[in-house]
Amino acid sequence: MDSFHIRIRLERDIAEQAMAMANDRGLELGDVIRMMVTKAVLSGEFAIGFDKPSPPPAAETRALFAYDDSQWAPLKSVLDAELALALLNQFVATHTVEIERLLDLDPPDVVQVEQLTRERDEARQALATLDPEDAKAIDAIVERYASPRAPTRALESSDQDDGETA
Repeated sequence: MDSFHIRIRLERDIAEQAMAMANDRGLELGDVIRMMVTKAVLSGEFAIGFDKPSPPPAAETRALFAYDDSQWAPLKSVLDAELALALLNQFVATHTVEIERLLDLDPPDVVQVEQLTRERDEARQALATLDPEDAKAIDAIVERYASPRAPTRALESSDQDDGETA
């Protein structure tokens, strides 16, 4: 191993505390300094501030992003189809819960129930006729149902309602 020797000067009390900390971890102070310098070189930054944690490494250096796209390509269509099915099922479930809540109101909100029922029935139809190999249909479902569209709901009345009516 080609190495480079560095001598550093530290205050005695700091050096003794650092050696004790390293020893508690089964290391020598030289090991700790090598790890810190190596980390700084890999991250491209000396993170010494006490008020903030070290920044995460750049995305392209993280192992999670270092994969071969060709290995995932065959699975992408399957994963997209699973996502579309999950989105449709979630949409149907949330609409069903909201319809039931609106029907429990006195008087029931019939107009809103009808609208939610139509939307739920469209999602059920899409679910029943979905071809998992039809990429355009999958994309259309993800586009339509992946947005954070929840059934229209008066949050003030239902979230604060403890089950009693006035």
